[in-house]
Amino acid sequence: MPITMATVTVQQELIGHVAEEAKLSPEAVERVLQLTAESIQQATEHHTQIIFGRRGTGKTSTLLTLMTALAIAEHEETVDAPTMATLSAFRNLVAHGRAADRLVDALMPESIAVPTPAAVLQARRNAEARSALLNEFGALRSHEVADLAESRASNRAALANRWRAENRLVAVPVRDELLYPGFQFNAEGKPKPVIGPTIGWLHSDPHITDWQVALWFVTPTSWLGGRRPVDLLDEQPDAIIDAARREVSDLAG
Repeated sequence: MPITMATVTVQQELIGHVAEEAKLSPEAVERVLQLTAESIQQATEHHTQIIFGRRGTGKTSTLLTLMTALAIAEHEETVDAPTMATLSAFRNLVAHGRAADRLVDALMPESIAVPTPAAVLQARRNAEARSALLNEFGALRSHEVADLAESRASNRAALANRWRAENRLVAVPVRDELLYPGFQFNAEGKPKPVIGPTIGWLHSDPHITDWQVALWFVTPTSWLGGRRPVDLLDEQPDAIIDAARREVSDLAG
């Protein structure tokens, strides 16, 4: 039996009926049909041959024929026991999928904060910016700061923690640890003099996070003619400090 407009209409009606009964979208029902086409075909191919006098020519056409056959046979009350068992099995399959879906829904929190696409995009950009900073300049853990500065303190984290508390360095949280971006250190492993005053100005705004402070250094700013502060740390330290002051004043205004 060729696939005609009438056949497609019956097929669509069956999909719509099953979707309504199982409280699924028609697209979901079609997806289930596609995934189960082979097993349904093997179990019921001879029944479609009896109803239509021929077999389908492939997975998709056999499945469409099967759906139409079941719909018509059930409507005319001519469904034999094996065919009805197949139809029931299919409906149970869809119903089981819906039951599992309901169970998952029941186990989910009652209130879920779903981010907007704009928020997801911004988060992705922030993640990319953070990765770029660490990839370009590297970063040190607390004990590595001590090693770089040739500290002899027994507590290998003490030096980095003190410099951070004194606002001479900024550390950024990455998963479960703090990392100190590498651009802050001079050749002797100590904080560059310009870092402390710049951090001090930026941290004067309580809303600016440590990551925002670190990213400020690697972001072009109009206060420096479109250049990045990190590229002028040694040549124009006063200009960088002034740019940080202007940045905070502009945000406050």
